[in-house]
Amino acid sequence: MRKTGCRKGYITGIIVQVIIAMIFMTRPALANMGPLELVIGSYSADQDDIDLAPLIERLSTKRQVRTAADVAMLPADNFTPLMGSTGPGYTLEAVWYRMQILVTKDGEKPLELKRYLEISPPYLNRIRLAILDADTRITVWNDVVGDHIPPNPSEARGRQHLSEWPNLPAGKYWLVIGVSSNSAQLLNASIKSDTSLITENVQDTFLYGLYLGILLIGFMVYFTLGLLIRDRAIVWYGLYVLALFAGTAGISGYAQLLLSGTWQFASDAITGAGTAFSLATSVMMWAYIIELDKYKRTVFTALAVYAALASLCSLTSVSDLYIHFARSFFLFHIGVLLILYGYLFYFGATKPDARKLRIYFVALGLPAAAAIVHLLMLMGLVPANRFTSNCYQVASLVHLLLLGIAMAGRTYALASQRVTAVQNSTRANQLADEQREFITMLSHEFRTPLAIIQRAAEMVSLHVRDAPEAITSRIATIRRNATQLSELVNVFLTKETLDSTNFRISPRPTVLAPFLRDLVLRRQRETPDHDIELEEVDFTVASIDRTLIERAICNLIENALKYAPDASVRIGFTHRSDGNVYIRVTDNGPGISPDDLSLVADAFYRGNRSGSTHGVGLGLHITNRIIIGHMGRMTVSVGENGGTTILIRLPYDRELTKNNIEAARTANLDPPTVPASDPENAS
Repeated sequence: MRKTGCRKGYITGIIVQVIIAMIFMTRPALANMGPLELVIGSYSADQDDIDLAPLIERLSTKRQVRTAADVAMLPADNFTPLMGSTGPGYTLEAVWYRMQILVTKDGEKPLELKRYLEISPPYLNRIRLAILDADTRITVWNDVVGDHIPPNPSEARGRQHLSEWPNLPAGKYWLVIGVSSNSAQLLNASIKSDTSLITENVQDTFLYGLYLGILLIGFMVYFTLGLLIRDRAIVWYGLYVLALFAGTAGISGYAQLLLSGTWQFASDAITGAGTAFSLATSVMMWAYIIELDKYKRTVFTALAVYAALASLCSLTSVSDLYIHFARSFFLFHIGVLLILYGYLFYFGATKPDARKLRIYFVALGLPAAAAIVHLLMLMGLVPANRFTSNCYQVASLVHLLLLGIAMAGRTYALASQRVTAVQNSTRANQLADEQREFITMLSHEFRTPLAIIQRAAEMVSLHVRDAPEAITSRIATIRRNATQLSELVNVFLTKETLDSTNFRISPRPTVLAPFLRDLVLRRQRETPDHDIELEEVDFTVASIDRTLIERAICNLIENALKYAPDASVRIGFTHRSDGNVYIRVTDNGPGISPDDLSLVADAFYRGNRSGSTHGVGLGLHITNRIIIGHMGRMTVSVGENGGTTILIRLPYDRELTKNNIEAARTANLDPPTVPASDPENAS
């Protein structure tokens, strides 16, 4: 009960803080206002910041308008108030606004301080401003501003669009504003003195600069940590913070202020790219946090495709195509947010370790609701007011704060798990080394008594040749089992040597033809009843450890003879232009079961067809380890009618092979037949 109460209190506290922040974020309008008109009389200190938004009305009917005078002449029923009404959203057409102005006799006096008409948001492309005489419809003042308009070095500049307010004679006027933009058609306007602008710019520069700096540092920290600990959710969180940095730089006006003189589309590019990437990165971040890649793979793939398409749409940010991107993706993104929120709620209610998901539930829930409201406002589907304009900014701060805390905890937990895993791995390696040392010591201890037993059995068999069959058969059994046990000890010693961290090969240039021919001849003498032949040889020279490669080839021959005693074994090799020589060991036995093909190289694995055949399942494993030690590869395949082919790929020495071939052509020789042990003929 105490935990439930704490959790409810925690959530309630967050909601209260959000509401309070939304209330205090808005600034009151400070002007002497009549009904739908701005009365300019005597200015006082509290009128340095005049919010014009409550007085502005927007043309909401489809009328053919070409000039500011056309807008001023239209009847009032063609307009709706700017505040509290739905906007035009994303449109290719120009949007017109107007406002009445009354200048009194006191208001026509020259102003002591310069005042500026400030228009926002900063990503509006082209803003036409005009003041017309209400009676004659004659333009008495006009200007053009916007992020596509080159700045005038002699005029004041700020994060928003500024135009110096003129001194007007007493009378009635219309302020007409025409806006063209490939972004959302929002408008805020105010009149500010130069002192007010300076004060606000100092405050906002510090706050936004601090916020942008925190975002940039957060991106570098979390992105780097995510890569180091290999956590994709943290990597995507870092990229999401970077997208927020770009979006904030564009929406706040810093991109337009700093880069407008270099490229007229800089503000559009940064704002649009930041928006597109924030959609993509937020979706991928939450997909990995909820672990949809593990539990809902199809949904995760669909979200990844959506994120990729959203990222590609950043390329449209400097053209009118961005409007089509916003119209199609913003509504779809609302659905994606609801899907993610639904899965988060589902996993939080069903998974046993769902405590952390409840924190994510709050961290996603608040900004998701605010984002939906804000996107609907941008698209002109809900009214534009102080709440819909500011809710997403406040919720984003809460979102960033909660996610930062959650990601810090996630990073700490993953780092702790990694430390534990490293400690366990170190301990496991230590135990494995101790086990190898024990097996090696035990194998060495077995060797001497086994050699004595074998030698003694051989001596006894020489002295009891004429003994009864019962005695000679028992002596033969002793010799056979002692030999098998000796071979087993040798196999274990070879495996432990190959698995050791100190394992090194000793390669030297070797002509493969005489090397393999010598090996085959020895095997033919040792097993005269089996058919082993060497075929398809050439002059290839490879740098190999002869002892280990001989062991590997012998393992393959013994394996073939063990499981197919009556089968023939064929060995051959050819080199190719890819820099590798391919050694084939083929038998015409029953072959290997398809279920066993991927497992035959594993230690101690014996196939389904091994039956009672003697062995421990290390032959192919040892061969594979030897080939890998030579930077090669071993593959196993089975023919349609049975038979097994083992293909060994090893790098060969191109230069020595070329010299060998040229020497053979000059002397008109067949592939060399000199013993492989002769170093003089190895090149």
